[in-house]
Amino acid sequence: MSTTEIGRRIGLSAPAVAERIAKMEEGGIIKGYHTAIDLDKLGLTIRAFIAFKTTRLKHAELIQLVEGIPELIEWHAVTGNHSILLKIAAPSSQRLAAIIEMLEEWGETSTSLILSSGTKETIILI
Repeated sequence: MSTTEIGRRIGLSAPAVAERIAKMEEGGIIKGYHTAIDLDKLGLTIRAFIAFKTTRLKHAELIQLVEGIPELIEWHAVTGNHSILLKIAAPSSQRLAAIIEMLEEWGETSTSLILSSGTKETIILI
Protein backbone atom coordinates (compact mmCIF):
# COMPACT_ATOMS: atom_id res chain seq x y z
CA MET A 1 0.00 0.00 0.00
CA SER A 2 1.36 3.43 -0.86
CA THR A 3 2.16 6.05 1.75
CA THR A 4 -0.48 8.25 0.11
CA GLU A 5 -3.16 5.60 0.67
CA ILE A 6 -2.05 4.95 4.25
CA GLY A 7 -2.12 8.68 4.90
CA ARG A 8 -5.60 9.00 3.42
CA ARG A 9 -6.87 6.22 5.70
CA ILE A 10 -5.36 7.58 8.90
CA GLY A 11 -5.48 11.30 8.23
CA LEU A 12 -1.78 12.07 7.71
CA SER A 13 0.19 13.39 4.75
CA ALA A 14 2.26 10.96 2.66
CA PRO A 15 5.56 12.51 3.87
CA ALA A 16 4.44 12.12 7.51
CA VAL A 17 3.57 8.47 6.89
CA ALA A 18 6.92 7.88 5.15
CA GLU A 19 8.77 9.46 8.07
CA ARG A 20 6.95 7.28 10.61
CA ILE A 21 7.61 4.15 8.56
CA ALA A 22 11.32 5.06 8.32
CA LYS A 23 11.48 5.54 12.11
CA MET A 24 9.82 2.15 12.67
CA GLU A 25 12.30 0.50 10.27
CA GLU A 26 15.26 2.16 12.02
CA GLY A 27 13.91 1.19 15.43
CA GLY A 28 13.52 -2.45 14.41
CA ILE A 29 9.73 -2.43 14.77
CA ILE A 30 9.38 -3.17 11.06
CA LYS A 31 11.81 -6.02 10.43
CA GLY A 32 11.21 -6.40 6.72
CA TYR A 33 8.79 -6.87 3.88
CA HIS A 34 7.65 -10.25 2.61
CA THR A 35 6.20 -11.84 -0.48
CA ALA A 36 2.89 -13.72 -0.21
CA ILE A 37 3.26 -16.98 -2.13
CA ASP A 38 0.36 -19.05 -3.48
CA LEU A 39 1.38 -22.52 -2.28
CA ASP A 40 -1.33 -24.20 -4.38
CA LYS A 41 0.23 -22.81 -7.58
CA LEU A 42 3.55 -24.33 -6.48
CA GLY A 43 1.86 -27.72 -6.10
CA LEU A 44 2.04 -27.67 -2.29
CA THR A 45 -1.64 -28.45 -1.78
CA ILE A 46 -1.45 -30.58 1.39
CA ARG A 47 -0.97 -28.42 4.45
CA ALA A 48 -0.84 -29.64 8.02
CA PHE A 49 0.14 -28.84 11.55
CA ILE A 50 2.28 -31.50 13.18
CA ALA A 51 2.63 -31.40 16.95
CA PHE A 52 5.83 -33.28 17.74
CA LYS A 53 7.08 -34.55 21.11
CA THR A 54 10.54 -35.89 21.72
CA THR A 55 12.67 -36.56 24.77
CA ARG A 56 15.52 -38.02 22.71
CA LEU A 57 16.78 -34.77 21.20
CA LYS A 58 18.18 -31.62 22.74
CA HIS A 59 16.56 -28.37 21.59
CA ALA A 60 19.34 -27.48 19.12
CA GLU A 61 19.22 -31.00 17.64
CA LEU A 62 15.43 -30.77 17.33
CA ILE A 63 15.66 -27.44 15.49
CA GLN A 64 18.33 -28.84 13.15
CA LEU A 65 16.11 -31.87 12.42
CA VAL A 66 12.98 -29.89 11.58
CA GLU A 67 14.78 -27.18 9.61
CA GLY A 68 16.04 -29.98 7.37
CA ILE A 69 12.48 -30.63 6.18
CA PRO A 70 12.10 -28.79 2.83
CA GLU A 71 8.30 -28.59 3.20
CA LEU A 72 8.54 -26.81 6.56
CA ILE A 73 6.84 -23.39 6.46
CA GLU A 74 7.31 -22.47 10.12
CA TRP A 75 8.03 -23.98 13.50
CA HIS A 76 7.21 -22.93 17.05
CA ALA A 77 8.74 -24.30 20.27
CA VAL A 78 5.73 -24.63 22.56
CA THR A 79 4.74 -25.46 26.11
CA GLY A 80 2.35 -28.26 26.95
CA ASN A 81 2.34 -31.85 25.77
CA HIS A 82 4.52 -31.30 22.71
CA SER A 83 8.04 -30.00 22.08
CA ILE A 84 7.36 -28.17 18.84
CA LEU A 85 4.55 -27.29 16.45
CA LEU A 86 5.33 -27.51 12.73
CA LYS A 87 3.45 -26.09 9.77
CA ILE A 88 4.06 -28.16 6.65
CA ALA A 89 3.12 -27.63 2.98
CA ALA A 90 3.57 -30.86 1.03
CA PRO A 91 2.91 -31.80 -2.59
CA SER A 92 1.08 -35.01 -1.69
CA SER A 93 -0.32 -37.04 1.18
CA GLN A 94 2.45 -39.57 0.53
CA ARG A 95 5.11 -36.92 1.16
CA LEU A 96 3.32 -35.78 4.33
CA ALA A 97 3.25 -39.42 5.48
CA ALA A 98 7.00 -39.70 4.83
CA ILE A 99 7.66 -36.59 6.95
CA ILE A 100 5.54 -37.99 9.78
CA GLU A 101 7.33 -41.37 9.58
CA MET A 102 10.73 -39.64 9.73
CA LEU A 103 9.69 -37.63 12.80
CA GLU A 104 8.28 -40.74 14.51
CA GLU A 105 11.79 -42.22 14.48
CA TRP A 106 12.56 -39.55 17.11
CA GLY A 107 9.28 -39.20 19.02
CA GLU A 108 5.51 -38.89 18.82
CA THR A 109 3.43 -36.87 16.37
CA SER A 110 -0.12 -35.61 16.23
CA THR A 111 -1.15 -34.28 12.83
CA SER A 112 -4.03 -32.01 11.83
CA LEU A 113 -4.77 -31.26 8.19
CA ILE A 114 -5.44 -27.58 7.49
CA LEU A 115 -8.79 -27.13 5.74
CA SER A 116 -8.67 -23.35 5.40
CA SER A 117 -6.60 -20.45 6.68
CA GLY A 118 -6.83 -16.74 7.20
CA THR A 119 -4.49 -13.94 8.10
CA LYS A 120 -5.23 -10.88 10.11
CA GLU A 121 -3.50 -8.11 8.22
CA THR A 122 -3.76 -5.32 10.75
CA ILE A 123 -2.41 -5.09 14.26
CA ILE A 124 -3.62 -2.26 16.44
CA LEU A 125 -0.78 -0.85 18.54
CA ILE A 126 -1.96 1.16 21.52
